[in-house]
Order: sequence, then structure tokens, then C-alpha cells
Amino acid sequence: MTLFFITPGKSRSIGLALVLMSVLLPGTLMAEDPQLQFTRVSTKNSIVDIANAGDGSNRLFLVQQAGRIYIVQNGETLDDPFLDMSADVQSGGERGLLSVAFAPDYDTSGLFYVWYTRPGGTMVLSRFEVSNDPDLADRPSEEIVLTVGQPYANHNGGRLQFGPDGMLYLGLGDGGSSNDPENRAQDGSTLLGKLIRIDVDPAHGTYAIPTDNPFVGNAGVLDEIWATGLRNPWKTSFDRDTGDLYIADVGQEEREEVNFQPADSSGGENYGWRIMEGSLCPGGDCDPGLVRPVTEYTHADGCSITGGEVYRGSAYPNLFGSYLFGDYCTGIIWSLQGSGSSWITTQLADTNYSIQTFGLAEDGSVYLASRTGGVFLISDGDVVPEPFQLNAGFNDAWFDPATDGQGFFITIFSDLGLATAAWFTYDTVLPPDDATANLGDPGHRWMTALGPIIDNQSVMDITMTSGGIFDAPTDIQRTDPPGSDGTLTLTFESCTAGTVEYDIPSISMTGTVPIVRIADDNVALCEALLNQ
Repeated sequence: MTLFFITPGKSRSIGLALVLMSVLLPGTLMAEDPQLQFTRVSTKNSIVDIANAGDGSNRLFLVQQAGRIYIVQNGETLDDPFLDMSADVQSGGERGLLSVAFAPDYDTSGLFYVWYTRPGGTMVLSRFEVSNDPDLADRPSEEIVLTVGQPYANHNGGRLQFGPDGMLYLGLGDGGSSNDPENRAQDGSTLLGKLIRIDVDPAHGTYAIPTDNPFVGNAGVLDEIWATGLRNPWKTSFDRDTGDLYIADVGQEEREEVNFQPADSSGGENYGWRIMEGSLCPGGDCDPGLVRPVTEYTHADGCSITGGEVYRGSAYPNLFGSYLFGDYCTGIIWSLQGSGSSWITTQLADTNYSIQTFGLAEDGSVYLASRTGGVFLISDGDVVPEPFQLNAGFNDAWFDPATDGQGFFITIFSDLGLATAAWFTYDTVLPPDDATANLGDPGHRWMTALGPIIDNQSVMDITMTSGGIFDAPTDIQRTDPPGSDGTLTLTFESCTAGTVEYDIPSISMTGTVPIVRIADDNVALCEALLNQ
């Protein structure tokens, strides 16, 4: 099971009926809950973490999987990234820049931490400083704090969080593949499949082991470990008012789960994987000391849980103190309330979002990011209009009127739920009559892209042509898996205008291109299909 691959062909309206989950262990239906509204605050895609700096600036920091962190300030996404380390990040599938956390004293220290995949697959925890410009990190200040080898390409864990005790917590996946083939989640000699807790105060150099970690002095378990038995925690979050910890753990074939750790925990919990999946015990012999989830759901309701945040905002009083979480594949959002053995889980919304992360603002408001569609405030503001669906009327040649010599051939396969694009360039000065056109020459630089349709948008994987040239002769460094040279995001505002956002780590290129049709022959067909 992966976190970042879209399920093609999924199209859901934003239904807001309150429906009890198919499997709630334990849980009962709440009487009344608000109808969630979603206000878009950024059009950035592939955002896998959302954080605030806690410095009173009220800025949101958006972590883009390809290796950049953007700032949303006063409702606007700043053009220049706060941090750009895309050249040093291996992105694709479940790999990439996955999380950021700001030191509790960030307003004075300027220190923050990131968790990312470097080329070759090793996971890295690094410390950075902000520059003299508060909206720009000091890229050369990177100091590697911790590296963790990753035997497979998936289950890279997901989130850095500072706890109320000032320690840094990090949930690591079990190393990947499926069914944890080496049983790493139960192996105390590796950090994989664990929640770790470390003291990253620079006074200690890289980091120190808190003396009250539960396995200090146990020769069979690494001192960094705080809890064990996790498959792929995506994601962890603290309730900022109570200090309680929530851990959403992605399941294998049967169950998605939320685990709860009270603020007064002294650590050492074993959340069961791979002995258990959720509360299931496939082997038939589960130790009663294993910690069961406080809620779970079957794959009838989704396929990959996205852990959320405890709501401490003001728009929805009934949700105050509730943990909001969702599913990547179905877009369903639930709330979780309770304590001890009494937990209530309620479905709040059935959206068309591929929910990759939730995030918390300084004022306690909760945001979510969809792989396509951008970043949204869960608010009492204006509802985002239901987007239209791409159709065959968009099949055409499109170009940027401000840039001579380039454009896109776009084809929509509505029945398959797929879109393709070919980025073409052409000479703006006619060649001599005896010249032979030769695709791949500097005047004909090509790349192709393919991806699923989600309403009025498609996020496509780019394949660079062999020997391709982009503005200058370029050495194409192939990525793994093939076809992931970068991402092209196609978004249409109407039948006559759209934008193309490209992010191509293989050649370190990124940008946005507005596009219009070269000819208007298909506009009538497009509008007719939209009005059906």
C-alpha cells in the first residue's frame, strides 16, 4: 500500500451527511456535527506536511514532496520557497521531503528540522537555520542529525513533532515491502517501525538520548526508541492543549488505525504490527499487553489513513478538542472524540480530495492538502465551488501567448479517467527549404506526461525523451521508478484557459505556464459536455 499514488477514476461530490463508519472499535454516532466547508488558501500541489513556526507570524509552511517548503502569508503563497533542497532530495512514490518541525524556541534560535530521502534511499533528519530574511532559510546551514537506512522504497514514515516536553518525536515506517518481511517493527535493534524521542538541543551536538526514555539501559532495544510496533505512521500529532499524542498507522490489507498515547505516558507502548493489524490478530495469539487502536476502519471505507490534528479553532464549537483525520483514497474525513475506553468516531465529510496531510495553524485552525487541488482551510468561510470535469472538448494544442515557440498537445481520455500531455517546442524562424526536421534538436525539445483526471485537474508523471534538451543541453538523471522525471500539473479554469505547473527534479527546473488554445474549434464541444 502506498501513500502518494492516486486511485484513477475516483470522483466524489462533497457530500456532508453524517454517517457512521462501517467498522468502529469502539465508537458511537454523535448527534450533531457541523457541515465542513473548505476554503482554498494555496494552489500548490503534492504538499505532504503543513506546519506553523509558533513565532507569532501566523505563517503556514507547506512541505512539497519534491524538496521545497513554501510560505503562505496573509492568504498569499510567496513565490520564492522558504527552503529549496530539491537537488538533494530523491522524490517519487513515498520518497521525498516529508516533514518540517520548528524548534520550540524558533523565534529566538531560528532552528528547524526536516525529514527527507536523499539519493540512494537513505532517510535523513537535518537541522537548518533561518537566514536574516525571515522568509528564507539558510540552505548551507544544514547539519545532519540522524540517518536511517531504508531497505525498500516505501514506508518512509512521515512526521516530525516537538512534544510538550521539548523533545523531538519522529515516527518511522517498518522499512517497506509488505507484511514487514524482516519483522523490523518488533525488532528493538533497529529504529524502523518505531516512534523515537530524542533531544536535539544543539548543545548536545547532533542529539542526546533523554534519560527517561523507556528502554534506556535495555541492551536489546535502542535508547532512542519511545514506542514500537508501527507499520507506517502517517501521521503523528500532539494535542497542543493536553499534550496527548495521536498516531495514525497505515494498514496492510484489512485495517487503517488511530492509536492514542495519553500525555502522562512514560513510553514503551507496543502498537502491535506485524503481530496485529489494527485490532485483528491474524496469527490467533496476540499478547494482551499490545496496545489496541482507539478507532479503525476497513478497506470498505478507504485504503490509506492520513493522520490529522486536534481541532482547537473557533469556527466549529462542536468539534473543539476533536481529532480530525481522513483517508487518502476516498477523501472521507472523520472526527474522533473521547478518552480512556470511550471513543466516538463520526464521518463528517465525503470529499473528492486525495488527502495527503492535515496541518495546524497558530490559531488552532486545521488545514488539509489534497495531492491535486491545493491546500484548504477547514472553515466557516466560502465553500469552494464544485469543480468541473475535464472532457474531450479540451483535446487540443495549447500554448503560452507570451512565449514564442512552445506549447502542449493535450488529450483527455474520459472513459479511462486519464489525461496525457506532450510539451512541444518549435523554431520561430523558418529553416531553409532544404533543412530536414529532426525532433530532439534544440528547436524541438520534447517530454510527455500521463496522469489521472481529478475534476478540472490532472497531476501527471513526466517522462523526458532520451537525449532531450531543455533550454540548454541537459544531462538527464533518470529517477526511480521510470517515468518519474518530474510532475506536470494541468489545471483548467474554463474551456479557454488553463495553467501548467511543472516540477522536474531530474533537470532542476520548476515553473508555471499559462495556456490558451491555438484554435477555438473545440470550445463549443467542451462547453456542451460541461453542461450535460
